[in-house]
Amino acid sequence: MFAEVAFPISSFQSFTYRVPRKFISTVQIGSRVKAHLGKRSVQGVVVSLRTTSKYKGDIKSISGLVDNIPVLTAELWELILWISHYYVTPIGQVARTVLPGRLNTRYTPPKNWYVKSTGVVDEIEIDLLKRRAPKQYIMFKEIWKATKPLRTVSLKALASDPLSICRKLEKKSLVKLFQRTSLPDVTGFTFDPIHKEITFNHDQMKAVSEISSALIKKKYAPFLVHGVTGSGKTEIYIESVRQVIEQGRTGIILLPEISL
Repeated sequence: MFAEVAFPISSFQSFTYRVPRKFISTVQIGSRVKAHLGKRSVQGVVVSLRTTSKYKGDIKSISGLVDNIPVLTAELWELILWISHYYVTPIGQVARTVLPGRLNTRYTPPKNWYVKSTGVVDEIEIDLLKRRAPKQYIMFKEIWKATKPLRTVSLKALASDPLSICRKLEKKSLVKLFQRTSLPDVTGFTFDPIHKEITFNHDQMKAVSEISSALIKKKYAPFLVHGVTGSGKTEIYIESVRQVIEQGRTGIILLPEISL
């Protein structure tokens, strides 16, 4: 197997490397790898994989993988390719900007604690739990009725330190604790600006009112919204776009380049 690798250099060229047998099952498009570029050992990103190579000369091998688990999701890799094409920028440089930290930083995915019921219920034990350890009893009931494992942090509404209580329940063989490695959703957005209810202050309301008047007339009118960081300017933009969408039109919010 051969891999085309892009490095964080000002070149659109990718380089062909042989994939050692020990990496064949783990390397994939988007994997960060170590390889020799000239006399230097450099870290890059795999941009494609193939079974044959058109290059007939001596092909070097990848010397190692940077991450045991790929840090690039399919969606993020698609975004990197789009940015590279649209802004005419080498893939390696785009990846260096998009990835967490620098390309030479090893990423360790976070591990989260999960808990699930063992399915074993000792009525006597449960009765003692209810009388002597009510917090443990309440926690157990929540875990028992769950249809899938729960993240322990999701139980904070029941106790300030749910992991500690879960460990006590585990000693009684009522629950089982385990850790699960997970990658963050780097491309996801959890808010819905169209349906989010916003309470504006006096200054925000004044700005929204003036912009709304212009939107109703459907004529071009520029506005400069001035305010310090955290003053609520973004909420004004969102409200303006919401009104435009309700009118059956479309809106776009342009964000500045903040990768300094």
